[in-house]
Amino acid sequence: MYHARTSLTAFVPAALLINVALLSEQARAHRPIFTEVKATGPDTAILIKDPGISQVVYREISQESPSVWLAFDVPKNFPLFVQIGVPVIDRLKEYRPAMAVVGPGLPQEPTPFALPENSGVKILATHDVAQPRFFHEHFTSTDSWILRSETIVLPEAGRYYLVAYSPDKKPGKLWLALGKKESFGAADLLEFPTWRKRIQEFHEVQNKQASR
Repeated sequence: MYHARTSLTAFVPAALLINVALLSEQARAHRPIFTEVKATGPDTAILIKDPGISQVVYREISQESPSVWLAFDVPKNFPLFVQIGVPVIDRLKEYRPAMAVVGPGLPQEPTPFALPENSGVKILATHDVAQPRFFHEHFTSTDSWILRSETIVLPEAGRYYLVAYSPDKKPGKLWLALGKKESFGAADLLEFPTWRKRIQEFHEVQNKQASR
């Protein structure tokens, strides 16, 4: 018990320093979402309580999991910030997943997936992105290519979805983010070492270091 208390006491100042650095960092810090929810359709979508808070989900796209869905409720004319990217991994250099915003009041466009009743869709493609924006996340020591960032005004109050998928049905890895407002509490800071490890595993940081 003594050693456990000593370890926690030693960690808290470091966590507070991380918090100060996160809040002062010019680059946006997304709060990661780790869940075992299937999230391959509207019925299994990951529920986002506050789409204004900056959050990110990491997913591997495959035949079994061809898309990832986030669900959230908003008031009329809510400005939704969305962003999609891929880890800097050689095999993903040409990978171009798309985003789709789904919900009431949006136009009707062809999609490779079924839409909920009374919903339209806004497709945000990335196939024409020749030079993605490179982004180094300092605190996790990971690199990404940001493919697209957009703010979409949602015209009606109600349930909306943010979807990421591969239009050409190729497997790969992506991350999907929404929201701009940074929000980190004390409990989040204590989770940071676990977050860092999981995000590095997703970005295959150890594989890159081993190949050097």
